[in-house]
Amino acid sequence: MSAKIPQTIKDSLYNSRIIATPHIVDIDDTPHVIEALVKGGINWVEITLRTPIALKIIQHINNQFPEMNVMAGTVIEPDQVTMVQDSGAAVAVSPNLSTKVLEQAYAKEMPFVPGVATPTEIGMGIEMGLDTFKYFPAEMIGGMHYLKRVNAPYAHKNIQFIPLGGITASKINEYTQEPFILALGGSWISDKEIIKTKDWLQITENALLAKASIAV
Repeated sequence: MSAKIPQTIKDSLYNSRIIATPHIVDIDDTPHVIEALVKGGINWVEITLRTPIALKIIQHINNQFPEMNVMAGTVIEPDQVTMVQDSGAAVAVSPNLSTKVLEQAYAKEMPFVPGVATPTEIGMGIEMGLDTFKYFPAEMIGGMHYLKRVNAPYAHKNIQFIPLGGITASKINEYTQEPFILALGGSWISDKEIIKTKDWLQITENALLAKASIAV
């Protein structure tokens, strides 16, 4: 049994480098948001379990948009691992490192990315058999300057990170220069105010800007 991210998913994430994190509160907005992101070249989203319709949104994307890959975020309870897996999410993501959630991910063989912010948490995650971590909240705890230093003792382990939290377009190049950054998330691409005003074109333009900001 394993909760590691399969290489095929890692390859897809690394090729994309950008994960949009739309906050959708009306399921009728889902197809518009996803279509706008796809037009902008993004094929990964994180849907967090912060709304009562999150699982339905994941199901809808999985059923209607095969070109879009879904991470389920804010998975903080063991039973949520099964829920997001049954909804069609490719990866479960947590803001923290929970042994109970990880045990369930192993039991269900659900790819799992826990959140870390310290060397201790990274070390614990490695001991638990993981090699991919959510660096959260990235900019609030020191950005790339801090991450480079906490990663240094573990560089020989070839672990990778998915930073989320406060990362704007101007920071994308800095993050994506580093090979240990698998992909990164950005709520600004399709934030709740843009969705509220149904400015689908702005989402596409933001997605294009994010993709154009990736280091080459």
